[in-house]
Amino acid sequence: MVWIRLCLSCAAFLSAAGGISYGLVKLSEKIWKSQNPALVLALYKLALALYWVPVSFVWICAKRISYENRVIAYKGEFVCSTVPPMTAAFRLLGILWLAGFVISIACFVVKQCRLSALRRGNVPVEQPRYLAVFEECRRQFGLGTVVLCQNDLLSSPITAGLFRQQVILPFEAYTDAELRMIYEHELTHIQNRDLLWRMFALVTSWVHWFNPVIYLQQGELDCLQEMVCDLSIAVQNEQYTKKEYAAFLLKLTEPETVSACTTALIQNKSQTLRRIQNMAKTKEVRKPKKFVVGLSCAGLAALALIPATAVSAKAAKLQEDWIRAEEVDTIEEPQDFSDPLVEEHRFDDGSVEEIDGSQEIDPYSTKVDLDKTIDANTRYIYQYRSKAAGDIIKVYAYCEDSSVTYRIGIKNKNTSNMSSISGTGMLYHEFKISENGTYTAFVENNNNFPIKVIGATMY
Repeated sequence: MVWIRLCLSCAAFLSAAGGISYGLVKLSEKIWKSQNPALVLALYKLALALYWVPVSFVWICAKRISYENRVIAYKGEFVCSTVPPMTAAFRLLGILWLAGFVISIACFVVKQCRLSALRRGNVPVEQPRYLAVFEECRRQFGLGTVVLCQNDLLSSPITAGLFRQQVILPFEAYTDAELRMIYEHELTHIQNRDLLWRMFALVTSWVHWFNPVIYLQQGELDCLQEMVCDLSIAVQNEQYTKKEYAAFLLKLTEPETVSACTTALIQNKSQTLRRIQNMAKTKEVRKPKKFVVGLSCAGLAALALIPATAVSAKAAKLQEDWIRAEEVDTIEEPQDFSDPLVEEHRFDDGSVEEIDGSQEIDPYSTKVDLDKTIDANTRYIYQYRSKAAGDIIKVYAYCEDSSVTYRIGIKNKNTSNMSSISGTGMLYHEFKISENGTYTAFVENNNNFPIKVIGATMY
């Protein structure tokens, strides 16, 4: 089935664009030593978005679609054709992709069940000091309803919930400064919609589970979000210093409840050390200007999509070569045909009646089958297709009455110039296009009686 191959090809092309963009961002970090996590985070978000924007796939399909004779015609087998071996191969690949997709979702559901079980142990915070500091921070960030809870199963503060956010504290004693560190960090996550981006990255990893790069991107996205939160609140803060904030991070233990629907002050030791080192190097936080972010994203998209489209075009060409090779093998090799080197060239002088058979032909295939009784002194033409110089049109025909002489050939719509061969029985010829134009294949009966012809044409 063609749609399975097209869907899997589209997923592969998108995965190539996303993976290349991730590589380009990592390369730029090493070359320019970017010290602005906010700008790098924006580029990583764009890299994730490229996993969903089918530019390469649309471009490849658009080049193979034309509008001729008031109908849509496809000029490449990639869009509309398949062969049995290819169908079997892509059906197997489709089953494997679906299995990986279902397993990825199942793993997420298991984690969410654990998180839901943990959240059932939430209780409202009762300490007035905890609540007062929280309300002050919430008003400072201009956020609406955010619930503050405590849970005795936690070892580190987390924020959970995509739409009804909860800041959940363990039952620990915190100073006012530490409470501010926790609240400001988690409220910054909420303000930046970090959980939504993590969920977006997770869904992307379900679709592209076969691409190992996507898992690296997920980890990098999480780490950069934490860095942006750290720098936003710890640099030049009047309530606490960077050293105090870093020391508080080191005090926390690694939580086991971190998932795409939670954020935590600490996820692992290597990430924490990276965050502390980044804070130590940063003396002043500067938000990147919008035009800088826009230009950077535009440049990244162009640099990623150009090679991704080139790779995708090559993959589409390989599929077409496979289809053509199989289609050629399915045509019975003719045993009795006129010398294929002898071509006649002439103009359409109107001596025979011309019948347009394009309405009887499937416009979405490059292979056209023929099973037709052609009237006396009649030329039966196939559908016109745009062809470039050097292209080949293959015509095969067979007439059971071996005493009948008939003709096969091609015709240029604009110049009415025709190339043809004639003979009896089985005829086969490859007609090479000499100039760009719109061409059709034909079978011509020059006899005074009808003849029955079967065959095929490959544009």
